Amino acid sequence: MTSSVHGGVGPIATTDPTGSPHLATGINIQGLTKQFRLGRKSVDALAEVNLGTTKDTFLALLGPSGCGKSTILRILAGLETPSTGEVIVNGLTPQEIRRQHAIGIAFQDSALLPWRSVEKNIRLPLEIAGIRAEPGLIAGLIDLVGLSGFEHAKPAQLSGGMRQRVSIALALSLEPQLLVFDEPTTALDVLVQHAVMDTIKQLQQSENFTALLISHDLGVVLEATARVLVMHEGAIVEDAPATDILNHPKDDYTRMLLSHYADPRAEVVELPGFEKRATPTAGARASESRAATTTLVVDHVSKVYPPPRRGEKAVTAVDDVSFILEPGEALALVGASGSGKSTIAKLITAVERPTAGTVTFGDLRIDTLGRGAFRTLHRDVQMVFQDPYAALNPLHTVEYTLTRPVVNFTGLHGREARRRVLELLETVGLSPVEQFAAKLPHQLSGGQRQRVVIARALASDPQVIIADEPVSMLDVSLRAGVLALLDDLRLQRGVSMLYITHDLLSARVVTDNILVLNAGRVVERGSTARVLRHPEDEYTVRLLDAIPNPSRDVVA
Repeated sequence: MTSSVHGGVGPIATTDPTGSPHLATGINIQGLTKQFRLGRKSVDALAEVNLGTTKDTFLALLGPSGCGKSTILRILAGLETPSTGEVIVNGLTPQEIRRQHAIGIAFQDSALLPWRSVEKNIRLPLEIAGIRAEPGLIAGLIDLVGLSGFEHAKPAQLSGGMRQRVSIALALSLEPQLLVFDEPTTALDVLVQHAVMDTIKQLQQSENFTALLISHDLGVVLEATARVLVMHEGAIVEDAPATDILNHPKDDYTRMLLSHYADPRAEVVELPGFEKRATPTAGARASESRAATTTLVVDHVSKVYPPPRRGEKAVTAVDDVSFILEPGEALALVGASGSGKSTIAKLITAVERPTAGTVTFGDLRIDTLGRGAFRTLHRDVQMVFQDPYAALNPLHTVEYTLTRPVVNFTGLHGREARRRVLELLETVGLSPVEQFAAKLPHQLSGGQRQRVVIARALASDPQVIIADEPVSMLDVSLRAGVLALLDDLRLQRGVSMLYITHDLLSARVVTDNILVLNAGRVVERGSTARVLRHPEDEYTVRLLDAIPNPSRDVVA
């Protein structure tokens, strides 16, 4: 396989010691079913799934969390055995594909070895398979996904979006016959999302391999592929060209997906399941919670990291950033991956110390905070993390997860602590509360897990919530509910919220003001509606223009 993607990247090829020829007949799935046993019950994950593609097809599989998309992926990869049905890919069974390294998967969660560099992580599957890389292969792959200059960086030195691009390069390294992209753009900002999807589309067209895009993002799907299969509750409910999906959707679920797309530049933005409420009076707030009274001030803050290797330049992650988060305000911090958003969150929570500038919360100097004062800070400032799957210990029940911060921060024990836990579950809409308290994380949907993460952040009755990409890993059917929950909690409990995101639509609906970051610097600020409707900085315009838009981007 030789690629000319993005102009002279060089040979993207490997030498297979067996010399076996590649077959190319596409994907053929007939009557596929899969049942899982949960105790004495049997759960249908897949119900009579049929699909067929020819060689060179780029197919999209669209659906919510739990619809069966990942089950199909595991069966294609030979990691699960179907209950009934037949699966043939390029003339091979899934087990043969796995043995011959004929499938490449770019996973949603970039599973990289933390002690290996980018270059060594990409080289690893070749080493395991005993395949010799042609000269320039690794460098070509790194350049292909836009990471030139980061060959020697470790995963911890990369943003989430950059790690995802390494995962895509890793999937390409074995020159697979079938390439599966499992939510490849979930953690990416819209600019990188466009670049990655353009790379994927061009590579698929030039190299003529079979590709399957698994996603819950209708905009990305319609932008990238010509044929879309919509899944819901284990079945394919719609199979049609992208133009038909957009203009003539037949299934109610497809119509619901389309209804959740809106333009953040519109004069009025409405999302199903989300209703912007007026700020309540102090008396309307929950009596047991504290309204925010303290201002968070970030004043001329910079953060410079040492050079990753001798002879290289230092890395400036945050460059002279200043802003004020007023009590009860919702402030959006938006920008591309690597723009410094998460670093600012680390500086505010005292995980990192700034190189220059000050961070204060009322009378508390966060930038010079001693360990003894961390407890005071973390009672008042809490995080809602991006990944609801990684944020919860899989071995602990929901009740245990919430009990720990309740005991640590409020001093409640026994029945009082359990009563508080059940109140938190009620607050985030997880009812019946006793049943959810007893569940483990794997028994919850993505949206339910994120609600548990939000409940944990509320356990200390904080004044400030830092929401770091809280809906980026959720499908659209769940996003509106979580956004509405965050907005309601902010208004009803009177908390301040720093909303960190690359999703400009969600920033528009839940925040009052916005800061746009580029390469660690603030390039634009103001009211959210004004900045997004009338952007002045070229970078903000680029962010808005890169948002997937089904009516604009649908593949003909």
